[in-house]
Amino acid sequence: MEHLTLVRALRRLEQAAGLQLPEVEQLAASVQLLQLREREFAFHEGDFCQRLFAVRTGLLKQFYTTADGKEWIKSFTAEDELFACPIGFQPGGRTSFGAAALEASVLEVIDWRLLDALGERHLAWQKAIRFGFQALTQLKMVRERDLLMYSPEQMYQHLLEKRARLVQRVPQKELAAYLGVTPVGLNRIARRLE
Repeated sequence: MEHLTLVRALRRLEQAAGLQLPEVEQLAASVQLLQLREREFAFHEGDFCQRLFAVRTGLLKQFYTTADGKEWIKSFTAEDELFACPIGFQPGGRTSFGAAALEASVLEVIDWRLLDALGERHLAWQKAIRFGFQALTQLKMVRERDLLMYSPEQMYQHLLEKRARLVQRVPQKELAAYLGVTPVGLNRIARRLE
């Protein structure tokens, strides 16, 4: 059970929030594996998807698509990280963005409704879910601040400082889309920072 990425994430959450989560073993038994080839989708924009994903191996992007097909990348997820589209958790809700593999990936998948049911039964799970959503809100606020306050060059510098290995793994076209520049513009930024 402890070999599951999702369970390790729950154990980290327990430590960070000072919680003891009941029924983790039962939850772990419901985890399914999903193997994705490069460019294969975990979910598309507009899908019904009430699932939480943990990246066991690989790398994915989460992105919005404009009417003309242009992608605006909101985030990347790699090993030991979680992702989902919480809008899709609502009854009848559809995802507002897509998630696709940038390299062959193995994901652990759990139905959000199982976590929600644990929250209905256990105060510790209510706190854990709240803590998880607070962490997600913090990530979204950092991304929003970066987009509003920093230049693409400053965002790239920040990525190099915080997630250098990710920068090496993400294809240049995808990294440029994340920063809001063209691949040529990203080349210029990288040369200036060398």
